Amino acid sequence: MKAKFMRWMLLASVVLVLIVVSSSAYIRLSQAGLGCKDWPGCYGQVVPQPIAAAAAADPALFMVRGLHRISASLVAVFLVLIVLLGWDALKGRAARVAALTVLGLAGFLAALGFFTPSALPAVLLGNLLGGMSMSALLWYLYQGGANGSAITGSAAVGRKLAWMGILLIMLQISLGGLIGAHRAGLVCTTLPGCQGHWLAEADWRLFNPFVASSVAALTAGGQQAIAMAHRYGALLVMVVVGCVGFIAIRRGGSAAVRGWTVLALLTVQLSLGVGAVLEQLPLPVVLLHNMGAALLLAATAALFINGETAGETT
Repeated sequence: MKAKFMRWMLLASVVLVLIVVSSSAYIRLSQAGLGCKDWPGCYGQVVPQPIAAAAAADPALFMVRGLHRISASLVAVFLVLIVLLGWDALKGRAARVAALTVLGLAGFLAALGFFTPSALPAVLLGNLLGGMSMSALLWYLYQGGANGSAITGSAAVGRKLAWMGILLIMLQISLGGLIGAHRAGLVCTTLPGCQGHWLAEADWRLFNPFVASSVAALTAGGQQAIAMAHRYGALLVMVVVGCVGFIAIRRGGSAAVRGWTVLALLTVQLSLGVGAVLEQLPLPVVLLHNMGAALLLAATAALFINGETAGETT
């Protein structure tokens, strides 16, 4: 496979994965009652009909489900072609491991689809983190991992901060998924504290993704604890990822462009989070917040993988 065609395949795969992530979020959130005509009264109520019946009754949901399936199928085909026909274009061990990992994640998500939707938050988190990870790894390959242009040898501080930033973003994505799984989005409608409180009495059961979510098991304190953990996590992400972006900017050149991109996405993501709370979770804003998480993770991972978080010379 020629290098130019390989890059087009990778870019198309990135776009398709983002469509899958966004459409999956729409299906999940609309089934939770987010954005329904009786909003916010219907939020968190059990949907009495199966998803297929709900999709048939809702033209928008029906179209999004179709888009989700078509995009997921195309991604699977593209990934197989990238690995089988573009193996020689994947220069370096890291690029080949990344390509195989993405293909493995695609298979994992396909298998997980048989258990979706599920009362277990772990299933939701598996879908969420799997899709986000695929977009980040594909973006890495598109930016240089596929042709061996990745730079290694980052300075210790930049490398550790980048690792920490990636892990914190993944943790934030997980906490956001738990908020959705436990219908905790509206338990804290004030900022910066939660209904006047900075700490909530934690119900640690709700942090366990292998404990089935049920309305009867939910407690206001536990839901508030998850929401506040997500807010405190946002502050950590802001500090750590912000530092990673500034270090990249100081390096100059293409690293500076990527650093500014990270800072811009971080600003937008934080603004969307604040806006979602103040406006009581409008569906478009929540969907953009979900997309912003995927883009921020990909941008931060690209800085780390390409060794541009530090001021080393090349």
